[in-house]
Amino acid sequence: MRAPVLNLFKLKKKNHENAPGKGREGHGEDLLRAMPSWGMVLVAYGLALGFCWVSHQFFLWFPPYLREVFKNLRGLPVEWADLGLDWAERGLAWIAWGAAVYHQLWQLGTRYRLTAHDIQVEHWFPFRQLISIPYGAVRRLGFTQGPVGMIFQFGHVELDTGSPQGPVLLVNCPRPRQFIQALQPKVESILQPHLGPHRRAGDTA
Repeated sequence: MRAPVLNLFKLKKKNHENAPGKGREGHGEDLLRAMPSWGMVLVAYGLALGFCWVSHQFFLWFPPYLREVFKNLRGLPVEWADLGLDWAERGLAWIAWGAAVYHQLWQLGTRYRLTAHDIQVEHWFPFRQLISIPYGAVRRLGFTQGPVGMIFQFGHVELDTGSPQGPVLLVNCPRPRQFIQALQPKVESILQPHLGPHRRAGDTA
């Protein structure tokens, strides 16, 4: 199961292990690095485009009714209706495209990393943030995929650490099944020293 992971993520060779002064395995290197899926960015721009089209169709249909309302209001010129409609349509378009750009900047500034000792979730946008989760703290892991995620091959990886704040989510993680398959041996290797004697006893029984 290693081949799909190697093709998808940027795995770095640990050639530095044999170098002088590099006694610890994986020190200073990322074993696996991934960024949120580009598929969701395309979906965000597609939704923005669709919203702008629907909004434009609405503003082509709505003006006659708004002008009738202005005619029945005293002291408000009808020209204000056209001006308000024009700026309202532009404002909605700016909000839609701004949300798509915001999502892309978040995607470009987010990294999910597996190091020799922990899982790191790093954000550069909108604020600098780094979350470190030791492998031994993970109690349960899984992922969820919606219909769009199944098409574009991304999902939300869930890491349950028993924290009162709830599980840590790796949002829009590409190929979540392969990501978990790469992560699970690291989590199990922490538990193995505790389970090893029981397993050996069971094998000899």
